[in-house]
Amino acid sequence: MNTARTLVKYTHVSQVTLTILIRYMNQFIGEVEASAIARELVLATESKLANNPKQFPVCPELEMLGITDYRQVTYKKYKVLFRLDEGKQEAHVMAFMRQKQSAQQLLIDYVIKAPT
Repeated sequence: MNTARTLVKYTHVSQVTLTILIRYMNQFIGEVEASAIARELVLATESKLANNPKQFPVCPELEMLGITDYRQVTYKKYKVLFRLDEGKQEAHVMAFMRQKQSAQQLLIDYVIKAPT
């Protein structure tokens, strides 16, 4: 039985989207609570991805566009998009977002519209 843990890495976009998410939450619950929720989200994501990243489905919104290499972890009111590199046993966190936020729009904003 293979018990190797998956290494979890964070992209620049994941860091940016986490910062945006914290700023959004600040408006409603304050800085202390927003930071605590963000920490909890990151820790839960790391734990889930390190132990068994294959258990999480392809992101349904992106799958409708034919994009099948982005998976999604849902945690409380949030979703985390990640890509899995099985050869290297790495999970690359691509974005943190609210559950109701559009993954399609996020992909357009950060990948397609991104400056070269």
